[in-house]
Amino acid sequence: MPIELTAHTDAGARLVAIAEELSPGLAARADEHDRDGSYPFEAIDALKAAGYFAAPVPVSLGGLGVTSAHDLVVASSRLARGDASVAIGVNMHLVAVLNMERRRQLAAAAGAERRASGFAASLQRIARDGMVLAAAISERGQDLTRPGTRATRTESGWRIDGRKLFCTMSPAATDLYVAVTYTDGEGTERYAYAMVPTDAQGVVVHDDWDALGMRASGSNSVSLEGVELPESGVRGGFRAGDVLPYMERNLVAGLFHAAASLGIAESADQLARRGIAGRVNGAARPRMQVADNAVDLAAARAVLARAATLIDEHCAANPASDGSAEQLGALFAEAQTAKAFVGEAAARIVDRALALSGGAGYQGGSPLARAYRDVRAGSFMHPLGANRAYDYLAHIALGEEASLH
Repeated sequence: MPIELTAHTDAGARLVAIAEELSPGLAARADEHDRDGSYPFEAIDALKAAGYFAAPVPVSLGGLGVTSAHDLVVASSRLARGDASVAIGVNMHLVAVLNMERRRQLAAAAGAERRASGFAASLQRIARDGMVLAAAISERGQDLTRPGTRATRTESGWRIDGRKLFCTMSPAATDLYVAVTYTDGEGTERYAYAMVPTDAQGVVVHDDWDALGMRASGSNSVSLEGVELPESGVRGGFRAGDVLPYMERNLVAGLFHAAASLGIAESADQLARRGIAGRVNGAARPRMQVADNAVDLAAARAVLARAATLIDEHCAANPASDGSAEQLGALFAEAQTAKAFVGEAAARIVDRALALSGGAGYQGGSPLARAYRDVRAGSFMHPLGANRAYDYLAHIALGEEASLH
């Protein structure tokens, strides 16, 4: 039998076990939600009850204490075996929470107690109050390091205006994690994140998600028109257009997308092998397809695990800083390489699994048919979509200056 990825830490192993326990329940209604394009609120309730949304929050703040990128993506791959539409929304939430915990650690190490306390308060809310974050990052024709959505200072705090696309899990979110640009007191544009309650006046979550795959992901567009926030509503921030802090905050994001692709592929491969067991006889073609899937799965698991482990090692070696520009650039490239490879390998695996199933997998309602559609979403998910990823990686490999714009 294939050797699956396993967690490196005890906390991570507990999270993987939770994901494996929840996955069959997600799978049980995945076809219904895919067919109807309906949102799986019952899955979100189960994840909340299990404390999954607070996985990266320290135990002292009420969470599960899973801060290993490797273990988080392994658990996410298990969720995706059940329903990838659910998993990608949870992944985007976890990216934001993991970033908050990393910023809290860095602030504490620097002695910035007020800043550390602010992040700790947000993490406590996630663990205690069941806060669910939908990432409101994507925009039409966007510059990744310079959001078009604006945050403008007011007498009481901030005003947010803009429109976001692909806000996955937005039907179930309590808050939007919104990428914004604002101008500081010196006239410099800065990239920051706004925490916007979904029930705030001026927020409209449009019921407009209707796609080929990931149909139950609730990846609606969101309008923000004159949304008023207090002073604490916008935090973080780095110079707009600066790629290094963008990379640091998105080191793991691409690996979460890859984890979803891996989970889809693992599930499809298992279904195909079960379906043809005892029926292959001496036929060379299906045996070759089974073997090719085994090779691609082994390689995908290895590439994903290596990239995630490198990030964990980097964070452990730099407890008080983001690390050097060279380190961040190399890690981001490794993560993007892993995302690109796993995404393409997963698509090949699912294609072969569908071929192995014969006509059964082509029927409406078949989990293989759903996998065939869902697995293709990974190629355009930022950061980075395949078009930008390959251009970026070519620049890096050739020693040229690379841009994310």
